[in-house]
Amino acid sequence: MKKRLIVFFAWLFISITLLNAQVGINTETPHPKTVLDATTLSTDKSKGIMIPRVTQDERDAILTGMSDAEKKEVNSILVFNTDEDCYNFWNINETEWKSVCGAMGKAEFKPLLCSNITVYGNYIEGVSVDASHYLSLVVDVQKAGSYTISVTTGNGYNFFFSSVVLETGLQQINIPCQGKPVNVGTDILSFDGITLETGCTPTITVGSAVAIYALNCSSALANGKYLKGTALTGQTVTLNVSVTTPGSYLITTPKINGISFSASGNFTVAGNTQVTLVGTGTPTVNTNFEMTINANTPEGSNTCSVTIPMTLPAMTYAIIGTGDYSWASDHRINALTNGGVSFGTGGTVKIESFTQLWSTAAVGTAAGYLNNGYGGKQPDVVLYFAYGAAPTAEITSALINYINKGGCVIYGSSDNTASAVNILMSGVFNMATAQAQVTDGDDDVYLIAVSPGDPVINGPFGNLSGKYWGEDNASSGSVIMTSLPPNSVQVCTAASAKKSSLSSPVDTAYSIVWYNEGKNFFYIGDSVASTYTYMGSDGWPALYTNSGFPRSKSYGPGTSTGYNQLVYNAALELNAVAWAVKKAAISGINPH
Repeated sequence: MKKRLIVFFAWLFISITLLNAQVGINTETPHPKTVLDATTLSTDKSKGIMIPRVTQDERDAILTGMSDAEKKEVNSILVFNTDEDCYNFWNINETEWKSVCGAMGKAEFKPLLCSNITVYGNYIEGVSVDASHYLSLVVDVQKAGSYTISVTTGNGYNFFFSSVVLETGLQQINIPCQGKPVNVGTDILSFDGITLETGCTPTITVGSAVAIYALNCSSALANGKYLKGTALTGQTVTLNVSVTTPGSYLITTPKINGISFSASGNFTVAGNTQVTLVGTGTPTVNTNFEMTINANTPEGSNTCSVTIPMTLPAMTYAIIGTGDYSWASDHRINALTNGGVSFGTGGTVKIESFTQLWSTAAVGTAAGYLNNGYGGKQPDVVLYFAYGAAPTAEITSALINYINKGGCVIYGSSDNTASAVNILMSGVFNMATAQAQVTDGDDDVYLIAVSPGDPVINGPFGNLSGKYWGEDNASSGSVIMTSLPPNSVQVCTAASAKKSSLSSPVDTAYSIVWYNEGKNFFYIGDSVASTYTYMGSDGWPALYTNSGFPRSKSYGPGTSTGYNQLVYNAALELNAVAWAVKKAAISGINPH
């Protein structure tokens, strides 16, 4: 009987619905503008309508297999998307499910690769996180839209971010951290809002409270080869530390000239240990530079510095002159090409290579090479000792043009050529202060300035402060300068000990060896000869070993105190070349 009544009332309800084209729930008089009017009872206002709840996959399956015409029939069908936690409706005009929470709907991502997850910050037990702690994700967006990504650790700190992506493809999302790590250990990160690639289990290591330790600054050393424009791959800085209280550590450098170094971890025992800071970035300069090392220790030495030894790019040199008085001598060539010991990737001067572009004793030929290039190239450095290759108007003009374009020149004057030197000085520096040296009839030695901070006087081949350089021109043929161009450095005064004893002594402001920073120009007032043989206090002052290494030798007029000295011509020459190649890499005629 009950079944029959139920069927009857159902038939009656449907009949009324069909007749009125309206349905009323809890009301006998549905609003005339509705097809469904659901009204709460006056005695119970605690109920609502439940729209079908589906996952996003279940929502998409609703339209599976339907034709376009059938999809039009269900335009505006409404569901509650439990994945998005929002109502969605089907929009036939845009042929997609639309979200009432945002016009774009939910963003869709490809599974996140573990290699695209980067953890930033040092996570320490009991220390609150700050802006330096976050996750950086490189996500592959398949559909633009809104998203919420949360990452939990179960250890007192978590990550959360909600936003919108407007473009498909690879995008970077930074997820800030909040909270405070509770326990030391390795935490597995649980992601919600984006799926991870199969097998990806990202982690964060939480260190113990900060250790107390001191840096041993004298042990700091940069390891590996550093080249401008080449990204670091395995270069490190190592230094020793003395640990008083074990715990976590963070040792870093700021980013300088494109690179930085860092190391973090835990010291488990007290005592001395070595820490390796790993480098990242790409150097942007060709010169050595200092980096500050900062440690997070609350006590003790926490700041050091380390020199980054940049390797200079491959460069070339050209030689004008011939014989033992020139750079074409076997002794000086050996010094430049001794298997990279002096100039090479592991040499005294770190450079990829330093090779000869051309060499000639004919100044006319040299002028043509400088004016027109040699095989379409210009040398980075010109080594011109002019004895036997005296300057002419043609080569002087070519040198002026080369120097004014940034070319680096090491120039040794020829005998009695003050007029030619003045033409060169006028063209390069707009001044002509060259003159013949005051004669006393003997070869002479000259004091090198005391300037340990100078890159030539205290260069890679020795600190020559207070030592001596010798001429071999019986003085009268040498060419000195009575005053120097601005931005110049006097290396040797023209007032030697012997000349200072003359009745008309040479002014100490006069210079026989000097250089100019602005024009990449190094000047020596005499093209001295070089030798392999010591030859006591006689012979030639520039002494090299068979392997091309510079040596000092006893040299000078007579044996009187102050006249005969150990001279360091070879070391000074190589310091000058080292200065020139560094200048060429920074401000030379060729881009590096």
